[in-house]
Amino acid sequence: MQISDHQIELKLFAVNTEPTPYHFENGFICLFISGKTGLEMPMGSRNIPLPPNSVYLFYDQNRTFNLNFISKTIADLCVIKLSIDTLHNIIATGTDELNFSQTAIFEKEQYHHFEPASENIQQYFQALIKNPSNLLLNAAKKYEILNDYFNSKSIQTYKCPFLNQKDNVNKVKDAKDHLISNLQESLTIKELSKLVGLNEHNLKTGFKEIYGKPVHSYLKDYKISKAKDLIETKEYQINEIADQLGYTNVSHFIDGFKKKYGITPKKFEMSLS
Repeated sequence: MQISDHQIELKLFAVNTEPTPYHFENGFICLFISGKTGLEMPMGSRNIPLPPNSVYLFYDQNRTFNLNFISKTIADLCVIKLSIDTLHNIIATGTDELNFSQTAIFEKEQYHHFEPASENIQQYFQALIKNPSNLLLNAAKKYEILNDYFNSKSIQTYKCPFLNQKDNVNKVKDAKDHLISNLQESLTIKELSKLVGLNEHNLKTGFKEIYGKPVHSYLKDYKISKAKDLIETKEYQINEIADQLGYTNVSHFIDGFKKKYGITPKKFEMSLS
């Protein structure tokens, strides 16, 4: 499969004290790359920092909205945009240009990641800033940036930009552990908040940032995935699995399983024999 140049967009911005808008479209991956001067992204009552020489990857498969960037002094910003399908197709064809292994992006409704820009990306960025009207150079550098970002390593650590304290991140992770430790319980956000000692707002915000989904959407998805594993063991009846996972109504379990896997639990069970 061939990827045409227009399927991967590169834009350069000079950001200052007035908000610089960027229209994010659902289903696209964006790399926001800062230069030698840091930027900020207003998010409600907060400003999320994009430090100097850093890369912010953002993906949302459902929402389309406007982002804004500001800086106390003039700051350069590079944005590279490609659809999730474009990236997925690149991977599926096994091309040497992009050997991307971060399947987490494809499994989540939303994905964030901050990290320092590599030395190579910093060099490519500066070349773009010095020659913004050179279309051939722009085309070459965007592919070099993508190759360096996606092919040179796999991102294994997550730094949540919305939770500044390591302690808070640990509390969110504790909340997840509580949530899945006894699947027959139906803990509320309020109960989880008290268990881990984190206010409800930070728990909900942090949970979605770290795990890509709201608390109870994550739990629902986890239960259905767990159900599939249990069915594959062939040790339990469908109603027993539903009971183990805390479903008081088996039909709700069946509907959830079919929505995720496109087949009822019983038909999936029969397909294993």
